Amino acid sequence: MTIDPVQMDKDLRRRGEGQRFDLFAWFTLAALTAFSLYMFLWEFQRESSDLYKHALIASEFVFTDPHSITSRLAYPLWHLIVAALYQLGLPLGWAAALVCAASKAAAFALVRRYTVVMLKGRVAPALATLCALLLMLVTPIRIPGLNDWVYRGVGSPTVWHNPTQLIVLVTALLAVPYLVHCWYLFEDALPTRGARAVLPWRNVLTLAVLLMVSLSAKPTFIQALIPAAAAFFLIQWIRHPKNGRYFGQIILAFLPAVGYFVLQYLYYTGVVVPYTSGVAFGITLSGAWESVRNMLLMAAFPLCALLLARQKGAPPDRMVTLALWMAAFAVLQAMCFRETGVRVNHGNFNWANMSVAFLLWVVAMPRFIEAVRLYRERSADLAAQARAGVVPSGELAARAARLRLRSAGFLAATLLLVWHAYSSVYYLYHLLSTGNVF
Repeated sequence: MTIDPVQMDKDLRRRGEGQRFDLFAWFTLAALTAFSLYMFLWEFQRESSDLYKHALIASEFVFTDPHSITSRLAYPLWHLIVAALYQLGLPLGWAAALVCAASKAAAFALVRRYTVVMLKGRVAPALATLCALLLMLVTPIRIPGLNDWVYRGVGSPTVWHNPTQLIVLVTALLAVPYLVHCWYLFEDALPTRGARAVLPWRNVLTLAVLLMVSLSAKPTFIQALIPAAAAFFLIQWIRHPKNGRYFGQIILAFLPAVGYFVLQYLYYTGVVVPYTSGVAFGITLSGAWESVRNMLLMAAFPLCALLLARQKGAPPDRMVTLALWMAAFAVLQAMCFRETGVRVNHGNFNWANMSVAFLLWVVAMPRFIEAVRLYRERSADLAAQARAGVVPSGELAARAARLRLRSAGFLAATLLLVWHAYSSVYYLYHLLSTGNVF
């Protein structure tokens, strides 16, 4: 059975399963959108916030003068939408807040659908809704004395102050599952077509467009995806050396994005436009530990959940594989690179860490739910076999010990989940009570 998220979604829709977006889901979506709109209007009132600064940039766009756009920003997607609403007569603050709230709403809908799809429609609708809501709010775990302000010095899978990060997460939820879909199409074609297995060109074009859209939102997600995809597909090419045409198609799909990414890099290092920043390379022990620590704090639960969800003999889950590759490269980049010049405090090389932490949450949540379901089934099965006396006592004791170990693991993961949830609520309290936008 496939674990291709795009194909599974198509199969569920074809069978008419898992499509219900019930009253509770609609109510949660409306509440999240209304609360997000309030938060972003509140943020806009503070001139020190990223939201206010980015909105000002959007207000200066002139659609008849492309230079007014390209000279100001290399990733204009959010700004173009805000500029269009602003020039249609909407107040700038409302235009900016509406686009941000819509990004939150779109991410909520996509995460909820992904959860339903990966659980093959067997998840309770309310549980899928609550999982998606949590992922719209989740932050790193708060450790008093280390990150009292939750976000500062660590980062977060979700943020409230940076509009481009909000919209890039939506594009990530489209691009990564589709890239995985392109791999599974190849795997499915191998038994019948062998060395001639290729992608339909519409899939290559769609992947290329999704990658470019993501870059136009913010380059910091793709900066982790490009090396991760390169490593993943290089390994697969070595395993399937006669299928060069397929891997050539993947390269072609990535080429426009790589070219655009290079232009964005040149923009921010002052080659394309003046008065930007530079990039310095260097690794220190403290910097390396900080990068690893930040990822662990942001993704403590999903990393634990993915470890628990591993099933012996199960087919490799390419979505998980790709997400873990991205996490490794994001941490490496945060270790090795830092900005200089006017952007020295912008922390752009940690944004990939944050984007990937969010992706880890998305892929881990349904797998954790499925792992709990399997644990319960095995516990019930073992109890039934013990009552029937059909299992030797030695084997029964060994299986019971393994189940107790897994139970302890699930308890630890649940405690981490509660800790993340508490930190998320505290972060909102911190923002609103202190007036600090970070």
